Amino acid sequence: VRQALRQVKDRGLNIDIVTAGFVSAVEVNRDTAAVTVRLEVATFQDMARGAVQKLPWVKSVDIRVPAPPPGATASQPMRPPMPQIPPALDKVKTILAVSSCKGGVGKSTVAVNLAYELQKSGLKVGIFDCDVYGPSLPVMVRLPYEPQMEMYEDAEKVKHIRPCVDPATGIKLVSFGYAGKAAVMRGSMVTGLVSQLMTQTEWGELDFLVLDLPPGTGDIHLTLAQVCKITAAVIVTTPQKLSIIDVERGISMFSQLAVPSVAVVQNMSYLVMPDGTRMYPFGKTDAGRNIADTFGIDHVFELPLEPSLAEAGDTGVPYTSRCVAGAASDEFAKMAQAVVKEVEKIHKNVTRPKVEYDNAREQFRVSLPNGEFFGIDPFVLRARDKGAGGATPPKEGAMPAEIRDMGNYAVVIRWSDGFVQVAPHKQLVYGDEKGPMPRIQLDNVAVA
Repeated sequence: VRQALRQVKDRGLNIDIVTAGFVSAVEVNRDTAAVTVRLEVATFQDMARGAVQKLPWVKSVDIRVPAPPPGATASQPMRPPMPQIPPALDKVKTILAVSSCKGGVGKSTVAVNLAYELQKSGLKVGIFDCDVYGPSLPVMVRLPYEPQMEMYEDAEKVKHIRPCVDPATGIKLVSFGYAGKAAVMRGSMVTGLVSQLMTQTEWGELDFLVLDLPPGTGDIHLTLAQVCKITAAVIVTTPQKLSIIDVERGISMFSQLAVPSVAVVQNMSYLVMPDGTRMYPFGKTDAGRNIADTFGIDHVFELPLEPSLAEAGDTGVPYTSRCVAGAASDEFAKMAQAVVKEVEKIHKNVTRPKVEYDNAREQFRVSLPNGEFFGIDPFVLRARDKGAGGATPPKEGAMPAEIRDMGNYAVVIRWSDGFVQVAPHKQLVYGDEKGPMPRIQLDNVAVA
């Protein structure tokens, strides 16, 4: 049945609905040849039914989907599937993704210690280790009992998963590593498993659910973005250039998924010498700050190469739960405060600048939350592009073709000649290292 459902494609993601995690359950009654399929979204209901009905042995097909929102009508046009809030997540206030898109940069260290730092401030926290092939949570957080996630069915035959709980902090923990089995499975099975763990776990009331994402920008990231609404992302990198390239791809991925990146963490940045000075074994590259500046992210944190931080990951007692004084401890405290502050802005829907292109005047119109507005010459802005490759002169006749928001801090401008530019709000409003951005006075006329 699942093989038949793989013939149904999501054109927007260019993958099938099984891989995307839209198929939450398949039930087959061998006696009656009846098939029941549970979908996360109603968009593919008819196509899924048609695909299953083509199987020669199937006599009846029942497709079950979540109830439509109040006010929806059959006459309304079909829209692309948007993240729904599964019942298991309806009391989770914030879902925070910690991502690196590059393995070995200390992403799990950041995710776990950030979660425990958030808990220290009185917040209710959960951690979901999304890496099925290489789960790290059971090593980084060792519990005083044999951890085991329990699955059960309620009276309506709906499956639920009870997470492990750290008795010292109340932090809820979910990881495939607690199953005690090696993950030998194909990608489509992994995405289904991740979706199941995410949507069937009894998370209860949480202020923060921290997702420790696997490296890359693959199916798991897309699946999670489809089955739940990720509030924000924290990006982890190291000083090396190769890591920076992957991180830039990760930020772009989250932008496409409408997830704002609120902080950049540059891990393993320096060593603290006995005299208190800092030694930079990989060079003082300011890689994290350059990424944050390019994409208009306000918060950048540098974590040192600290033996006690590495030791904590090996012993199963999170560094931030030990109340250890040091540079890393200070950075995690600042990181947690910044994340809480930025998430509050997101939840309050703080208005950001609105950027439009006026075809008649051939210039950008920037409207600020306070009612102020002004114009910017698009070619001046392009000449001050902050991307790693530097400004690229426009081809003859090139004009801005598309503008879209990139999180809370920047806009992405796609030009007709194929050039893609990221323009941070700070650059548009205040300027950059080259000085203030030249403004064009406009009358109060709508964009043509």
